[in-house]
This record gives sequence, C-alpha cells and structure tokens, in this order.
Amino acid sequence: MGRQDTVWQDRALVEKFLGGVRAGIPFAAEQVDVMLRVIRACGRPVRRFADVGCGDGALAHAVLDRWPDAQAVLIDFSGPMLEQARRRLRAFGDRVAFVTGDIATPEWTRGLSRLDAVVSGFCIHHQPDARKREVYREIYDLLQPGGCFVHVEHVSSPTARVEAMHNDLFIDALHAFHARQGQEKSRETIARDYVHRPDKQANLLASVEDQCRWLREAGFEDVDCYFKCFELAVFGGMRPG
Repeated sequence: MGRQDTVWQDRALVEKFLGGVRAGIPFAAEQVDVMLRVIRACGRPVRRFADVGCGDGALAHAVLDRWPDAQAVLIDFSGPMLEQARRRLRAFGDRVAFVTGDIATPEWTRGLSRLDAVVSGFCIHHQPDARKREVYREIYDLLQPGGCFVHVEHVSSPTARVEAMHNDLFIDALHAFHARQGQEKSRETIARDYVHRPDKQANLLASVEDQCRWLREAGFEDVDCYFKCFELAVFGGMRPG
C-alpha cells in the first residue's frame, strides 16, 4: 500500500482543514499552554528550535511569542502548509526559516544544527510505528543536552467505546466552532463530514503509552504524557543535560 499522507499536499484539502477543523480542535489553547510550560521547565534559554511537521505554524508562533530571542526552523513536506505558515509568521521576519522536508526518511534532519527544543503537532502519527521510533531517535540526536521535545499529537484509543467518546467530543467542538463563525451547519452534517474526511486514511495512530516507551528507549528522560483528553495528547521528554 502506498503512502496516504500525500493528501496533505492538496491545497484545497489544506485550506478546508485549516478553516474548518484545525481552529475547532478541542482544548487547543490548553495543549499549547502545556507545551510552553514543559519547554520553560527545561530551564535553558530557547535560542533555536524546530517545528517538525509545522503545518500552518501555530506551535512555532506560540514559541516565538514566548521567547523573543528564539530562531525557528519550520519543516513540512506540504507546500500548501508551508505557504500558510509563511503567511502566519511573516511578522517574525528573519527569525524564521522554512524547510521542505519529509520525515518519512532520515534526510529531513540534514543541515540542522543542535537545537534547544523541538515541537511537533499532529504530524508524526502519519508514519508507521517503526518510523515513528526512528523519528524520535533522530529528534533526540538533534537536541542540545538539556533540550526538550514536546509532541502535541493524535493518539489511538484503547477501545472502540473510548474512540466513540473522542469522536463525540470532536464533533461537538466543531459544531460549536462553526456556530461561532455564523455557519448554519447541523451537527449531523458535521459528524458525517468528520467520519468521512479525506485525510482519515493517513492516520496511523499509536497509543501514548507505547510512544512514551519509545521516547525512553531513545534516551529521553522526564518522559510523560503531560496532557490527555481521549485521543488528544501532549507528551515528550528531555535529553539528559
């Protein structure tokens, strides 16, 4: 079977996702707040960091705001996503560099120097589990001693019932988001679109427990799931200093 994540190179799908789904993710602000708290707890200045699978640059934006001396490298294999990120982060000028890179292969790390932090949001789950483990080791090797990795991610549910709870939460959140935007979309319509969304087949979800174990095996310490609500999780760890 070929790769499914190439759907993210489709401009129309990217615009539909960012306009109709990304902004409606449940607890999105809380996830970003937790990410920033973990980075701050590392105790080292953030001078240079990477946003791996940056999408529209939402996570990088938060880090750049919080650390005004930081330089960011944003990496994504989707041209339309990088266009959105450039637009979003234009005000940060030369503090931001954009790189077309595909985490499906180790070449995405080429040219990257040691980093104080790495963040990633809703990207690595598109890779098979064996490749996820390799990506975590590659991120570890990029970090300065004492640097940290924080992952805002879509993880698997342990049972079908828990998955159904997650779907209900997400659909309710999207319904409320569209209502705030003045769009008269019924919950039934939103639910149907959510279940049959074209990017769903690109999701290769793994449990947060397995992924935390893989981070420990890669060498990270202080590994934990810092936030979780059903299939939405913020987890990561620190490279020993």
